[in-house]
Amino acid sequence: MKKIVISKYGGPEVLKLVDSESESISSNQIRVKTHYAGVNFSEIMARMRLYPGAPTPPTGIGVEASGIVEAAGDDVTRFSAGDRVMGFCKFSSYASHVTMDESMAIPVPKNFGMDHAAAFPVIYMTAYMMIFDQCNIRKGDNILILGAGGGVGTALIQLSKIIGANVLAASSSWKHEKMKELGADICLDYRKKDWESEILEHTDGFGADIIIDPLGAASWKKMLSYLAPLGKLVIYGDQYMVGGPRANLFRVAKEFLSLPKFNPLKMMGRNQTIVGFHLGKLMGMESKVKRSLEALIDMVSENNVLPVVDKSFDGSRAGDAHQYIQDRKNFGKVLIDFKEIG
Repeated sequence: MKKIVISKYGGPEVLKLVDSESESISSNQIRVKTHYAGVNFSEIMARMRLYPGAPTPPTGIGVEASGIVEAAGDDVTRFSAGDRVMGFCKFSSYASHVTMDESMAIPVPKNFGMDHAAAFPVIYMTAYMMIFDQCNIRKGDNILILGAGGGVGTALIQLSKIIGANVLAASSSWKHEKMKELGADICLDYRKKDWESEILEHTDGFGADIIIDPLGAASWKKMLSYLAPLGKLVIYGDQYMVGGPRANLFRVAKEFLSLPKFNPLKMMGRNQTIVGFHLGKLMGMESKVKRSLEALIDMVSENNVLPVVDKSFDGSRAGDAHQYIQDRKNFGKVLIDFKEIG
């Protein structure tokens, strides 16, 4: 088999396609011939030595993939050879073949292509658990989505509209037409000066009930001023930390020193909540994750939701996939194609 490894910390060029021994599977695992691997911002950070807990190079990379089951362990009951699956495989999904625990594999919905399947696990579980489990989103809520043109952002637009929320989607202006096609009610260009005043304009002066913010310290501090009473600010990433192809220690240090200090008494007086989310840190909470996954699958199936796939890159061009995302060229999910790589 072949897999992508982070050969050393650095820019996209450190991602190398190498030969590797096939992994044996245990009694509760399946081996999958990969069709597509999803690319996530956390993997870009891991490549740059900015993702806590990632293994040190040389190491595999990637956490989600879709493909066809080739073999199943003796104790596996839900899958057999030939089944279409998508799922999670820690630090190993950029590969021609992946091994998944049965509990981490998901049957591919009938209306999904294999590209949709690879675009689904991380971003849709992240989006669903943030707005339903943590924020209890309801019909009529005003939700502000920052970074709305990325993978998680497009998933958030789709799921928020299903529930009947009013979606304010913030991104670069070239993405606005596509966001409106997904269902966004208001599109905001956060590259414009004083764009935040439009948040109040479109929420009757109260601010957003839910703000989803992956940007970083300066944005988190500012967004509290645009959060409505009983509102929730959800933090799930720090894109400001990544400013180029390689880690910039000055930028990283500046970001840490800029982290806002939240005053609990002020938050109590304003009836506001700050929430953090990290899908990868939910080990031990499998029952809650499974509950959310089942509800999510029902929701996307009933409403014929398809993940937004922007572009796929051949397995030999993983570095180009990373660069494409870092250049902010994507609308929706970016994939790596391993169908013809063995």
